[in-house]
Amino acid sequence: MHKRTKRILIVVGGIVAVLVIAYGVALIRSTVKLRQACADLEAAGRPMKAAQVIPEPVPEDRNAALLYQRAVATLKELPAPRKDMLDYLGKLAYGFLADDLDANQVDEFEELLKREEVASALSSLEEAMRRPECRFDRDYKAGKLDGPFGFHDLRRVAAIARARAYHQIKAGGGTEVWDIVRGQFKIADALVSDPSMDTQFARLCLIRDCCYTIQKLCGVAPPDADTCRKMQDVLKDLDGVEPLVRAVDAERLVRGEWFFHLSSDELYEAMQNDQPAGNEESALDTINRAMFRVVTFRPLFIAAHAAYLRAMHKAVQMFESPYVPRDTGIRKEFNDARGKHFLTHWATQVNDFFKGVHCDMVARLDMTRAGLGLLEYRREHGAFPSSLDDLKLEKLIDPYVEQPLHYRAEQDGFLVYSAGEDMHDNGGIPKERKRSDDPRRKVPEYDLLWRFSDSAGSSTENI
Repeated sequence: MHKRTKRILIVVGGIVAVLVIAYGVALIRSTVKLRQACADLEAAGRPMKAAQVIPEPVPEDRNAALLYQRAVATLKELPAPRKDMLDYLGKLAYGFLADDLDANQVDEFEELLKREEVASALSSLEEAMRRPECRFDRDYKAGKLDGPFGFHDLRRVAAIARARAYHQIKAGGGTEVWDIVRGQFKIADALVSDPSMDTQFARLCLIRDCCYTIQKLCGVAPPDADTCRKMQDVLKDLDGVEPLVRAVDAERLVRGEWFFHLSSDELYEAMQNDQPAGNEESALDTINRAMFRVVTFRPLFIAAHAAYLRAMHKAVQMFESPYVPRDTGIRKEFNDARGKHFLTHWATQVNDFFKGVHCDMVARLDMTRAGLGLLEYRREHGAFPSSLDDLKLEKLIDPYVEQPLHYRAEQDGFLVYSAGEDMHDNGGIPKERKRSDDPRRKVPEYDLLWRFSDSAGSSTENI
């Protein structure tokens, strides 16, 4: 009996020793990976301290943040037939810009614009656009990078203002209409140093929305020479990736460092209170407390942290690299770097989809610059040029293929277009209003385009 007990103890001791050794090896391996990921970031010249990416506070009289918040809050507090006035009127505004509203909806939109509260919100927006910077009040030490409202909210307020401008130009409005749209690019300027990826995504969408509106306004009444010049000055430097790269670094140093330095219990509570946008399907109801203990097991937790740092490093490289289709090249490397770690996917606010949105924005930006240049050229020479080179504008490059934008003069107008996400010249085929549900058609065959016609106005994609 004594010998049997002794053998059992020896076996148990051996098993414990093996487990301890395995734990130690796993811990060492994951720690080495974490240190290597940090070393790679530092060697690449990426910032390594949060203070390097958090913008300095600005004087209140230069800060547009409170005015944006006031504009959003004013409309959100108003009742509406569905949800709140910001959401309801915002949808009407997008529909009006796309000429998709019926007569009754147009009448309703016009009546809502006359409401005192709506005018007050738009007045706050216009006042905010006169302030050069925007700093939202955030608790960076608690890993907070979210803004005071959803990133779509500011877009909706801006869309309402642009739709009002579109309504005014249809009624014979002059250069003051163009000033409204041009002023909205100042929102993009004010947000350029914001460290939140959500905010930078909203900024991309706002620039894209404004370019769409410019094209629609041109279809009604092209701007005069002075307005064209001012608009070109505003548009020429909005294509950079620096704001996105800065936001990636900020997400890593503010949110990521906070996230991966919480205890297991703190992490569980934080994740219950904060489900990152885009990760709703990975909510905590898919993982019980026991499983959560597994994913926060120290070697796995450190490995997830290392994978997160590698992914954020790849994200910087992705934004700085030429466009490639999804699931290929650097975009695949970014997704592969995250691996299968639950915590890595939860913590990562960056998505390779943002790369596509940036290219889409740049394509529309340069098409808008080209179109304004073409209208100005015809005003001076009596006809459209044979080539975009005649416009003497820099950087009219299709970001998808890094080649000049496609252009041709047509009977009473022009067509300028980008190859789009399939990276092929499809001859200027517009995007379908509803994409095919066929799963085999992963990348639709269409071009991003602006077709201008004196008789038919502007034809451009409804975004």
